[in-house]
Amino acid sequence: MSGTNVITWSLDLDVHEWIAVPSSALDVVQWRADVTTVFELLAAAEAKIADGQPLNGGILDIEPALDTLLEFSAALGEGSMLVAGIGLLGNWPLPVVVEVSATATDPGDLLDAAGARGGFPVDPPAVDDVSDGDGIRVTRLDLDDNGAILAQVSCARRADGADVVLTWRTSQLELVPQFSPLLEELLAHVTIETDP
Repeated sequence: MSGTNVITWSLDLDVHEWIAVPSSALDVVQWRADVTTVFELLAAAEAKIADGQPLNGGILDIEPALDTLLEFSAALGEGSMLVAGIGLLGNWPLPVVVEVSATATDPGDLLDAAGARGGFPVDPPAVDDVSDGDGIRVTRLDLDDNGAILAQVSCARRADGADVVLTWRTSQLELVPQFSPLLEELLAHVTIETDP
C-alpha cells in the first residue's frame, strides 16, 4: 500500500476485530458478498447471546451499512484507507480512517496531527500516551451542526519518516472508553516499510 510522498506502509488486521473497506470499484462485488456473510453471522451470534434481542437495540440494515462504508472509503485521499471495527458486541461496524503521510520537513507536533488543536471543542481535548508508549491518543468533543455532541478519538505516532493517524468519530459517547483501546492496538499494527 502506498501512502503520500512514496511512503510505503501496510496494515495487519485481526479478522475478528477489523474489516478493510476497498476504495476501488473493482474490488467491491466480492467484498460485499464476503462482508454480508460476516455481518449476517455476527448478527445471528449476537441474537443468540441476547436471547433473540439485538444487543444494540436494533437490527443492522446490512446493505445500506455497506453502501455507507464504500462511499466513505471512495471519498478518502491517497495515503488513507478505511477499516471497520467489528469487535464491539452490539456496536458495529465502526469506521476508522487510517492515514499515513510523509513527515513534513518542518512538522508540527503530534497534537496537530491528531487534531488536538483548532475548532471549538466543548471541553479541552484529553491527551494520553498510547499503551505501547509510541504515540498519543486525543479525545475531543465537538458540536455538530444540529448541536449534538460528537466525540473524535485519534491515535497518532511519528516514526520512520511518516506520520500515522487513526481517526474515529461517533455520537455514541458511551462507546469511547470501550473502543479507544482497540484504536491503540490498531495503531501498533501499521508498519512503515523503510529501505534497507
